[in-house]
Amino acid sequence: MNTENEKRKTENGLFRILTFGCKVNQCDTAALAQALIARGWREAPVGDAPDLILVNTCTVTAKADQQARQAVRGLARDYPGTPLWVTGCYAQRAPEELAALPGVQGVLGNREKARLADLLADPPQEPPVLQVGFLSPGEALEALPAPVIPGRTRPRLKIQDGCEHHCTYCIVPEVRGPRRSLPPREVAAALEQLAAAGYRETVLTGVNLGQYGVDLTPPTDLAALLQSLRSLPRPPRLRLSSIEPQEVTPALLRKLAHFPGFCPHFHLPLQSGAAPVLKAMGRDYTPEEFRDLVEEINRRFPDAGLGLDVLVGFPGETAADFEATYALVEALKVTYLHVFPFSPRPGTPAAAMPRLAATIVRSRAKRMRELGQMKKRQFLETQLGRTGEVLVEGPGPQAGWLKGLSANYLPVLLPGPLEWKNRIVTVRFREVQREVLVGEVM
Repeated sequence: MNTENEKRKTENGLFRILTFGCKVNQCDTAALAQALIARGWREAPVGDAPDLILVNTCTVTAKADQQARQAVRGLARDYPGTPLWVTGCYAQRAPEELAALPGVQGVLGNREKARLADLLADPPQEPPVLQVGFLSPGEALEALPAPVIPGRTRPRLKIQDGCEHHCTYCIVPEVRGPRRSLPPREVAAALEQLAAAGYRETVLTGVNLGQYGVDLTPPTDLAALLQSLRSLPRPPRLRLSSIEPQEVTPALLRKLAHFPGFCPHFHLPLQSGAAPVLKAMGRDYTPEEFRDLVEEINRRFPDAGLGLDVLVGFPGETAADFEATYALVEALKVTYLHVFPFSPRPGTPAAAMPRLAATIVRSRAKRMRELGQMKKRQFLETQLGRTGEVLVEGPGPQAGWLKGLSANYLPVLLPGPLEWKNRIVTVRFREVQREVLVGEVM
């Protein structure tokens, strides 16, 4: 590649990012895209060959690693000669494995991923480049660019990273590092920037969102952050991503109940409804405490969307343990479930525990998913005849229709013009079609 071509690609090149894993990874991807766009790169339209490919990986399970490797090999085959960079949690955990894959020019850890745009401005002479460092306690969370991405309607703002819970099945503390929080003034500045860009909703996210502020000087918490944001410029709707149940405090619920524009939507990782399994997982709550929390959320937010993570087939989970989890979920007023069959993550204590038969795990996961589908249908049906505020996200499946998201996290179809994109409209819900609410604008 000659110097002139290198310059052209740096200034006008097309990039494509493939993202695996959690919403924090998606948030990182949005910020990486923003940094590339600021350097003159453009996101490759569908069908166009990119000049740069970035794979942002997950490593929460062995299957996630396998999916990332397959993706890298496929991209190298489909776009021979195109520089391919890999980052994310798999890159943090096993950079040499990824560097050995075909086409990989560089591997960046979670600490270094924000430097991608700088590295591309001065391409390495002898790939692959490995830059993977380890985060130390007390290290500040590096602020990524506010995710102002054309065409998006609900940017995710990462205000926290890292985790120190050390659940026995989880590798996240090792690859994301210790907990780190964005100072309140930087959160406020990013929200003001997103509001100025015209966004109507922002999702506050973090690896361990409920631990926000514990590491700051002086320490603070999520409830205090919300209090400080009440009267500051920000998008009119604010949503929280997943939060650990033991960190949903009474003070936080009080602040949320009186926070202007809070979207009544909670996502809680239950994992198990059996006390022995929770103890073996290293989870810091009991089934009774979890039940009480959900009931309190239902009391304060009667129409809230409430999703649960459920991990089935954990080593040692008996038939009675599974039935206890099933019975707890069945009794709770929840909206949807994310069901995960146990998958051993090498490097965690649970990986060394005796595993259940795969047929048992699959059967339990199937039953739990069926329960989740029933819960979702039941909740959707309770919305019929009601009205709700819906953020229009874009065109629907057919001409003259739009798709949107309600404040309580329900997908909605409504008739209307494309000019309504990124507008909040009041909709009366009149029917359910394939787990989607259909409504009309009031």
